[in-house]
Amino acid sequence: MTTSTVLDEAFDVPNEEGTPPRDLLPAGKYSAVISEAVVGPTKNRKGQAVRLTWTITEGDYENRLLFQNILIQHESADAQRFGKQKFKDVCMACGILHPITDLTVLLDKPCWVWVSVRRDKDGQYADKNEIARVTPLVSGWNGPRDLLKEASSTPQGFKAVDEKLNDEIPF
Repeated sequence: MTTSTVLDEAFDVPNEEGTPPRDLLPAGKYSAVISEAVVGPTKNRKGQAVRLTWTITEGDYENRLLFQNILIQHESADAQRFGKQKFKDVCMACGILHPITDLTVLLDKPCWVWVSVRRDKDGQYADKNEIARVTPLVSGWNGPRDLLKEASSTPQGFKAVDEKLNDEIPF
């Protein structure tokens, strides 16, 4: 098969049906996995962003896609810090606790995504879904405080006593 820039038949644009608009997801918490993760330059080429595609895994919106762009390098120190905080949340939610360069380690790890609806105050742009937060898909997990609580409830390996030591060898 050869490629061409000419269609075999004319595409009748005025008489064809376009893609219907998609309804937004209601704001809330959804079980999801990252199905695609890539890194690339920002539009102005002055930074770098991680682009994540999330797939909802359960419920009425199963298989719906959500898109998230996270700045990881930017000329604005505040924008970069905010982006790195969001990216750390994603990594932690995916169970990645070490430095990474290969984004494929994020794929297919179940997480909770907290979805909000961003509304344009001026009405110039359509409302859109936005991922407000990402947390681990572990029931009852409340972040680092849970890790501290678990560590402090670990039984002691031995009981320390404040007594005079006896260094004599009994033979």
